[in-house]
Formats: sequence, structure tokens, C-alpha cells
Amino acid sequence: MKEILQSLNFQQIYFKGKVFDQITIEDAIDHLAKYFQKNVYSQSPFILFTAFNHIKTIITYYAILKAGKIAVILDPQTKSIELEEIIEDVDPCAVVSLDEKIISFDYSHEIVFRKQDKHFVINSNLKDVCTIAYTNAEDGFSKGAMLTEKNLLSEVYPMIKTNGLTEDTVTCALLPFSHLYGLVQGILVPTHAGASALINELNVLRLNEIINEIEEYKVSHLYTIPSVYYLFCKVPDIERIFLRIKEFYSGGIQLPQFILESFYQKTKHKIREGYGLTESAACAAYNYQESGPVTNSFGRAFPGCEIKIMDDCGEECPTGKIGEICLKGDIVFKGYFNHESATKTVLKNDWLYTGDYGRKDREGYFYFCGLKKKMINMAGNNVYPRKLERLIGANNNVLSVSVYSEESVLQGHTVGAIVKLKDASKKAQEELRLWCAKNINNTILPKSYLFE
Repeated sequence: MKEILQSLNFQQIYFKGKVFDQITIEDAIDHLAKYFQKNVYSQSPFILFTAFNHIKTIITYYAILKAGKIAVILDPQTKSIELEEIIEDVDPCAVVSLDEKIISFDYSHEIVFRKQDKHFVINSNLKDVCTIAYTNAEDGFSKGAMLTEKNLLSEVYPMIKTNGLTEDTVTCALLPFSHLYGLVQGILVPTHAGASALINELNVLRLNEIINEIEEYKVSHLYTIPSVYYLFCKVPDIERIFLRIKEFYSGGIQLPQFILESFYQKTKHKIREGYGLTESAACAAYNYQESGPVTNSFGRAFPGCEIKIMDDCGEECPTGKIGEICLKGDIVFKGYFNHESATKTVLKNDWLYTGDYGRKDREGYFYFCGLKKKMINMAGNNVYPRKLERLIGANNNVLSVSVYSEESVLQGHTVGAIVKLKDASKKAQEELRLWCAKNINNTILPKSYLFE
């Protein structure tokens, strides 16, 4: 993990009205890394941590690597059932539950050190692995995608170059840092670009406050999801506020044409759309050409990445024909931790089969054409029906569950659940809703329930 730490290079990080320079953050990284090394008494290579959009997330992530451990990213919305499963899956030597309400660390309350499970077995080759992010739950169970230092730096350096980031740049990623796209754009890219960054949470209820901070800290490069751009269009005087911003980027879910057009009409700025997934270290393609983005396309292959559209026989599709998007290059992940069979279903002859449909035009631009895999994308959050059905089915009053999706103009899709209960009374229905809210990640909860 030497290069990813030794190549840290940034000006300032702005968070909650405070300014943190590189020396301050590196001192905090060193202090926490030494604390890990001193107190870890398990041989487990993993440290699990909640990745809020917070200055402590940057410090914790790099401190874990500096301590010689592998950082396992945890969505702060993860509830007890999934948390227990992830802990069982990686048997971490420590669990870091950051308190997002305070800026300073409280090690005694935020860090718990664990004993090693004597029955725990590691079958995967962890050489060079520095990060694990959970994804791919088509079979109902999330799997840890193993990402190496090479994967991440092969993403970071070309991103810095194609985005035109310099020491005068101020980035802002209105993306969850617990997702790999947010980790890359919110932490890795700005801290290796010699740039500055504004940290803010993706909270539409604080939209006006966020916009004020974007203006105050002179943000030049903004990264977020389509629905946020839609909300920006509704803000009076947004064209003046965004005059200083040079580039706008969108990811997580396909950018609807009407949002792109509305944003351009309002601000005279075009949005550059990209495409990627956790297994490709976030970004595999985007509209980075100087000529500007191509309408409806997610652009061309990222530098160092190859993209092919494959048919069901593993042959490359002719230009214009729809097939599965397949990726190859240093950004492609190492595999799923302790899940060799699942790894083999997506990695074939060095190609990553994404489970997404796409096509390529004559100019080399790629277009997203829908999902092949059994997944629902809800505002950039991946909802796997079998996983959600399994989690809801853990309630003792549930006889059966069937998850469905409906199209949404802003979110891509919304999720609903048809639930058959043993006791189907109104009281029992409300109790199930409350139970789900308490035990299931809020980002994947059904928006509606139909009871039988």
C-alpha cells in the first residue's frame, strides 16, 4: 500500500466550516494507524468502518491502509441483520463506528477490537488487496469485491488528468462515500490531485445550505447523481451561483435526457455522464472529450480500459447491436472475497461481464441499454430483489415476499413488495413496516407494500 499513501498530495479539505490541510490530516492518519497497530490482537487482515461523508472517513480509510490492514467499507445505513452477516464474512480485527455528529475522534467509543474466530478461513488471495466493498447480491447475499491498490490508482490518475484537476481545483462529490464512486471522487481523487475538496453529505433537505457552501468554497468540479441536478434546476439564481463551476459529472444511474436539457437551459452547462460499477473501481467510461458530452451516451472507454459489447456466445457484437457490456484493464477488480464460484461468473478470460446491456456506435461511443442482471437501480442504489426478499422474510410474521419495481422519472425505478403475512391485520402490517425500517438499509427499503 505504499504508493497510495506516499502519493497523497492535496491542498485543503473543507468540512463543516473548518479547514484541514495535508499536514493536519497526515498527523491524524499517523496517530490512528499507530493506535490500530498497538491495540489489534487478532490476525484478521480486515478493519470494518462506517464510511460517512466526513473528514474522519478520509483519516480512517488511510489509517487502516497505513496500519497494514484492508479497509472494508460499510454503508452507515446498514442495519443489524446485514451487519452481522458482513462481520461473519470478513471477521474483522476491529470495527470502527464513526460518530458523524462530532469532528474529533473518540477512539474508546468509536473503535471496538475483536478476537479472531478460530474457525474463520480465508480462501482468497489477498495480495495487494487494500479495499473491500460489498455488492452483487443476485443470489440474495452481498459479496465483498476485492480491490487492489493498482485497481484504484489506475482509476485515480487518469481521472485527475481527464478531469483537468490542478492545485487550483476544488472538488465536491455529492455522493455517498460508502459507495465506490463516492470513495473515488470524494476521497481518492482530490487527495492525489494536489487539489482541494469540499465534503458534504448527499441530503436534499439541506440543498440550500449545500449550494451556499459550493459557492463559498468556490467549487470548480461537481460530482453527483441525476436527481440532484434536477433539484438544482429548481433553485432560483442557480445559473449565477454555478458560474464558477467548470465541470459537472453524473453517475450512479443513467442521466435522463430531460434533466440534461433542463440543466443546460438553466445554467448553460452540459453534464458529463459516466459508467462503471464497484467491480471496475467505479468508472470505466465517461464523456471526457474536450468537444463535450455526446447526448444519451456515457462516453468512451476510460484510459487504460477496454470495452466490448458481447453476445451470449462470448463474441463481440457488430456496431449498433445490443449485447452485454464487458470490461478489461487494470481497473477490473480481483474477485469476490471467499466466493470463487461467483467470481468465475463475472470474470472470464480477463474480461469483466457487467450484467448490463449496451451498444457501441461508429464513433466509439457507448450507450447503456438496460440491466441483464437481476437488480433494480433506485437513484444510484443497487437493490437486489432476492436479497430484499430474504431480509423481509426474516420477520417471523412473513409467509412470502415478492419484490417488484416501477419506473420513476427521477430515480430510475422505485421498489415495492408484495407480502403475505400470517397475521394480516392492520396492526401487524404497520408493525412489519416499522420492523423493516429498523432492520433493513433505508436506501433499499420498499417505497410501497401490498399485503395479502
